[in-house]
Amino acid sequence: MRVTRTEKIWLAAVCLFFVLYNLPGVPAYGNAYGLIVHALVTVLPLWVCIYIGLFRVLRKYRLKK
Repeated sequence: MRVTRTEKIWLAAVCLFFVLYNLPGVPAYGNAYGLIVHALVTVLPLWVCIYIGLFRVLRKYRLKK
């Protein structure tokens, strides 16, 4: 099975946001502002990338009945 362009972009985006999510202190934890910035910069884009990527890939590779 070949890896398509969509899958490569999906993998790169998920890896990027996963790395950003796990960097310590970016943004600094410990206050509400840091939590909101962290969620907007890493958590929400990570979820969006995963679900949109899953939708696009599963639409391409449909399960047979």
